[in-house]
Amino acid sequence: MINVKFDAKKLTKTINNIIEYSDGYIQETRQSKNKISYKIANTSVGVFYEYLDGLARMHPGMLHHVYEWGETGNSGARLYKLFRKTGGSAITISADFLQSSSIPNGSKEPFYDKAFIMEEGQSVTVTEQEAQSLFFEIDGQEYFRKGPITIANPGGEAVRGSFVNAFNDFYDNYFSQIYLRSIRFYKELEEMKPYKNNIRMASKSRNPRTIGKNSALEWISKLPGDDLIDS
Repeated sequence: MINVKFDAKKLTKTINNIIEYSDGYIQETRQSKNKISYKIANTSVGVFYEYLDGLARMHPGMLHHVYEWGETGNSGARLYKLFRKTGGSAITISADFLQSSSIPNGSKEPFYDKAFIMEEGQSVTVTEQEAQSLFFEIDGQEYFRKGPITIANPGGEAVRGSFVNAFNDFYDNYFSQIYLRSIRFYKELEEMKPYKNNIRMASKSRNPRTIGKNSALEWISKLPGDDLIDS
């Protein structure tokens, strides 16, 4: 009879190390999963600002109301702000309109709620305050009129609901289907490079679980996106 003695001690230690390494990686990923959600949410806010600025420059007649007068698409003249609210693992992105501080032509004070009023398509009634009649200009022609004037849709027909539509389209389609793919977010999510890169070291280490946890943190930190932004 021919015999061979095989010592599986070293092999068993390697397998146990890999198991410990994987457990540490999974545990840290599970505990840190909110960080991934925050990264996505923070990224989306910054991208939306740029997205809407570009869209407004392309379609000024549709989105001029959410910028100061004559500043459509200017990042420093936005009349809206996005907010992030967290609750456990859930993150809510919401938008509020800001008051205008610029003065339109032919007026002496700002149209404070222009963004909200035009987005809602509300009518506006203009009355004379200190003058005996109202003055306005249409296509270069000057007009004077006594008594109140009601403007049914001060922002124009294309403006009503346009910001909400752009906001919904961005989060329903553009951000998840186009932008995240363009920065390889899903690809990095699938590949988990730090896990693969550190598994050999962990197989020989005395602290494979710690290496697993650190690898998970490294993976999360390297995922494309913003950890923190100023909105």
